[in-house]
Amino acid sequence: MNPLRLLAESFSSIVREARRVAPMAAGIVWGVAAVFVLVAVARGFEGTQRAQLDALGDSFMLLRINRATSSRGDVRSGAFVLLEGEDMEAARKGSPSVEALSPKANNWFIQAFRGGDITRISAVGVEPEYADIVHVPLEEGSRWIDSNDIEQELPVAVLGYRARDELFHDEDYLGEEVNLIFSRGEGEDSVVRRVKVIGAIKDEELASDEIYTSHRHVIFLPFTTWERMSPRGFQFFVMRPKHPDLREQSLAELRQVLGRRLGFDPENANTLIPYFDAIERGQQIDAVFGGLQFFLAAVGVLILLLGAVGVANVVLMSVAARTYEFGLRRALGCKRRWIFAQVFLEAGLVCMLSGALGFGLGMTVIRLMRVVEMPEGFAAPQAELGAATLPLALLLAVSLAAAAWPATRASRVSVVRALHGGSL
Repeated sequence: MNPLRLLAESFSSIVREARRVAPMAAGIVWGVAAVFVLVAVARGFEGTQRAQLDALGDSFMLLRINRATSSRGDVRSGAFVLLEGEDMEAARKGSPSVEALSPKANNWFIQAFRGGDITRISAVGVEPEYADIVHVPLEEGSRWIDSNDIEQELPVAVLGYRARDELFHDEDYLGEEVNLIFSRGEGEDSVVRRVKVIGAIKDEELASDEIYTSHRHVIFLPFTTWERMSPRGFQFFVMRPKHPDLREQSLAELRQVLGRRLGFDPENANTLIPYFDAIERGQQIDAVFGGLQFFLAAVGVLILLLGAVGVANVVLMSVAARTYEFGLRRALGCKRRWIFAQVFLEAGLVCMLSGALGFGLGMTVIRLMRVVEMPEGFAAPQAELGAATLPLALLLAVSLAAAAWPATRASRVSVVRALHGGSL
């Protein structure tokens, strides 16, 4: 039999058996589209979570001294202990597992003004290593705080995106001056400090403002300049271990060093706590989306198995209904392999066409979802060709394997029995 004629007869048989084939085909279309959309949504969500983490940095920890003391050796009182620059130097020397360390000394929500523009921002004192620990993308022409700024206690500053926008709008900001109002303490007058803008940070953050990690509403100062302008100590600092596996060891070393200097128990984990842990968050993302991939794979396998059962059932029913047809063909000289090939080809064509329709339906749904505003934390679904081709290939393989048994039975039907209306 001519292969083209075989193909034509297979299409003709599919049309004749449309009532039996349609439910199976609809199930395959729905299954392929559902898996494709689920994978695309999961990829979009995963991409958003990883992009949010990359925008901040993926291997650092924001830490806070959390021991209540009134003096650096008295653990009985209720005032928070504050760190000093010498504490950071001691921590660097006494923590071999720590690769980089920088204070993040905060003055929360101070007033900053320039001309008639005024806003509330956080003045943060850092050292040059801060940009090596945390992701700090600078605007073109900007520079970061360097060692010379630290040594000379220069009144220079790097602005966060919103701080720059609220103070300068669309005007040039490099080399311009900003006034900061620092409180000297309870019962004391506030003082105005003037700083020169040497740079600004790009707005690459994807998450909403988070007071401890966001750079949007911040003005960065050299740490020594911050100490001179606001001599009150600090509680927060950032740290990056030499390797993510050294996270716990780094924390233990820091507790030992700071515990000896500040008079708290270094074995108490609550004395030094992570306010933001990018290492742990990255591990959580890997675990969550690793589990999600396993879940989606299980769903896909289940859909394929159901599809295989449906294919085998429909093909078997079709073969049983066409017993006389196959017997007559055999009587007229049609070889067994051609009957097998026709039944086999029919199943393959139905699966391929249904899978293609499922792919098209999935792409349509994904495009519609791209138009709709997604909840915070969810990016638009990311359609991946591999997410469609793999299920289609597996579906075709499973379906053809399921069709092999009915096709074999059809090819081996007895001519005499088939012509007399016998079953397979």
